[in-house]
Amino acid sequence: MSGIPNDFDLSAAWFRKAQGDLKAFMEAFAVRLEGAIPGRVTVERQKDGLFSRISHAVKVTVEAQNHIYVLALQKSRLSAHRSKVVRGVTLSTEHMEVPEWLGGLNSDIQALAEQAGSAQNVLHDFLMS
Repeated sequence: MSGIPNDFDLSAAWFRKAQGDLKAFMEAFAVRLEGAIPGRVTVERQKDGLFSRISHAVKVTVEAQNHIYVLALQKSRLSAHRSKVVRGVTLSTEHMEVPEWLGGLNSDIQALAEQAGSAQNVLHDFLMS
């Protein structure tokens, strides 16, 4: 055997590194979303042990206009799904790959920002007239 790592060894090393970073990723993601869009984000945290004071995010739920986005860390794996909601009724739920889920969440957050900006402008114009 040679001392040069092959593609399999490199891929396995990257996979192990990514798995180790998932807890930190989820916690950072949860904190960022809680601060960015308060009132629309719910975070479930789990203690690291029975007597531990340290906890980490295991599930992040974001309520957009017509979708509810859920990202969960289960058994060292990320799972993502998006539910279509109309007037409080869930019509469908689709499981998604994390990059696709993040793209959809980003689009819906942009739509929320545009709607809030428009409402603010209308209110400002009304109050100033």
